[in-house]
Amino acid sequence: MRKLLSLSLMALAFVACQKQAGPGQTSIRISAEGTNEIIIAKLSPNAVKNLDTLKSDNGVFTYDIQIDTADFLLLEAEGIRIPFFTNGSENINITIEPIMDGLDRNYDINGNKESIRIKRINDIVYDAGKYIDSLGEYINQYRDSANFMAIRASKQSEFEDKVDATGAELRALIDEDPANMANLFIWPQSLGQMQMVSAEDHLDYYIKVDSAIMIAYPDNPHAVNFNKQLERIKEQVAAQSEMKARQEALAIGMPAPEISLPDSTGQVRNLSDLKGSVVLVDFWAAWCRPCRAANPMLVKIYNDYKDKGFTVLSVSFDGLPQQQSPRNEWLQAIAQDGLSWPNHVSDLQGWSSAAGRTYGIQAIPFTVLVDQNGNIVAKNVNLAELPAQLDQLLAS
Repeated sequence: MRKLLSLSLMALAFVACQKQAGPGQTSIRISAEGTNEIIIAKLSPNAVKNLDTLKSDNGVFTYDIQIDTADFLLLEAEGIRIPFFTNGSENINITIEPIMDGLDRNYDINGNKESIRIKRINDIVYDAGKYIDSLGEYINQYRDSANFMAIRASKQSEFEDKVDATGAELRALIDEDPANMANLFIWPQSLGQMQMVSAEDHLDYYIKVDSAIMIAYPDNPHAVNFNKQLERIKEQVAAQSEMKARQEALAIGMPAPEISLPDSTGQVRNLSDLKGSVVLVDFWAAWCRPCRAANPMLVKIYNDYKDKGFTVLSVSFDGLPQQQSPRNEWLQAIAQDGLSWPNHVSDLQGWSSAAGRTYGIQAIPFTVLVDQNGNIVAKNVNLAELPAQLDQLLAS
């Protein structure tokens, strides 16, 4: 079935806002050959509320609704969901194609520019999706070919080009009419895992739409909701930018950022004090089962190489709210797992660890291998491959 736009919980957070209209009756006429039942629902900023179930023997449905302020509605018929908009005091006509085997069901709509734009957004994304599907089908034909990797790389490039072109087409709609409430249906749209107009890359478009609709619909619940959501989006984008900067600072060959944290006695230990040795910076925690499972192998590697110029700096992420005694659990894990190296540090702040923020750590275990000069040579090291890396580094 045709994947028409619908307001998922994610999309609801970005539901649009339109010109405030005075109270009035909107009349909806639906032609849907072969359909006997249609559901009409209201799209609130945080919920979908069914309003009525319409029945017809001839595929023609009519529905009148009293509108207090500009709002979104949703029509559900067999195999199709159609979101649309009303300013109040309008006549909206929807014609739905009959169900046919092997064909996606489409529709036409008129009555206001916002509903027409929702349809336009759907068509743009739908057509791009069909194109992407064709690329996948082409690749699958050559799965057993000797040229498979080259073909896949070529089609991946085409996929990325299509994503970029589709995003540009959607942004052009915003430029054309920033105050059109339907613009907010653009944000959730994606192809594969790639969002068409992401806030990280195009925050200016989010701000442009917000500014326009807040002027056009200052008291509309959808407008107010999006305005509040945008503040959180800005915070998320700022955090993502900061994380990206930190990750870039962890590039191979770059100096490892300093770590200065207290050990179990309160003495501050610095990563820079270990310069001259090859250091594995190991981010772990007593509560982290994969970390604890990897410790026996790390202990063996340390014992094999500790006299050759290798050491470990263990940075604990203990300090979660649910830990009754983070310090004791940390020290007990060190003893139980036989972590005999002297460089154990933690500020017992859990995920808020100062070193974790510096290194942009989002999951543990995570390791960074640092050479004798304090430069990063590897990240997220596979312990099975670590001995070979140490042999090379310590021989130089």
